[in-house]
Amino acid sequence: MAAASDSKRRWTGLLMAWLGGWLISLLMLLNRRTIGGLEYLEDALAGDRPVYIGFWHGRLIYAAWFLRRFHPATLVSRSDDGELIAHILKRWGYHTIRGSSRQGAQESLRELLRLLDDRSFLVAVTMDGPLGPPQVVKPGSLAAARRKGAVILPLGSTATRKWVFSRSWDRFELPKPFGRLVIQIGPPVAISSSADDDEAARIMAAATVQVEAEAHAFARQLD
Repeated sequence: MAAASDSKRRWTGLLMAWLGGWLISLLMLLNRRTIGGLEYLEDALAGDRPVYIGFWHGRLIYAAWFLRRFHPATLVSRSDDGELIAHILKRWGYHTIRGSSRQGAQESLRELLRLLDDRSFLVAVTMDGPLGPPQVVKPGSLAAARRKGAVILPLGSTATRKWVFSRSWDRFELPKPFGRLVIQIGPPVAISSSADDDEAARIMAAATVQVEAEAHAFARQLD
């Protein structure tokens, strides 16, 4: 009986992921796109160092859709919501590492370190996920990126027309049709080798807040 229940839940999850991925892809395709700072990402990918790009959980859909073309790897929690997100990201070509600071932290960190050694991957992380607090960088993945000497880039994003889920902890956004997506990538974040993990997290948070503000300012000009 339990096996049948697990199978039903699995197939329900796959169906929801297929429908969700199809709907989100359609919403994205019905929006034009403005990309700022793309040269920072292209320069980083052309170099010989790992590349780590961080953004906020509430802007996951914009960032994940844009970055899918770069053969990315990302961390996804082991929760039921994480299972749905993982299915969607896999359909978009992501390599998913299942784990978070709350569950499977050590295993996911080891896998992340391995992928940072693999130059064919761009590592993209929602730095305040999976449960917040919002816009507070959890230091684990960032510490791994620093350990491997990665180029660290912040990404901000929004849409000119959007739904904002104000009751969610991260004020999650989805784009409405017929607007414009705005992606803003910042220059590589300089973090001193003498900075501890908490200081590095604060520096990265400030850089990400800055590019997020730039994305919103540009979106207001287009609206």
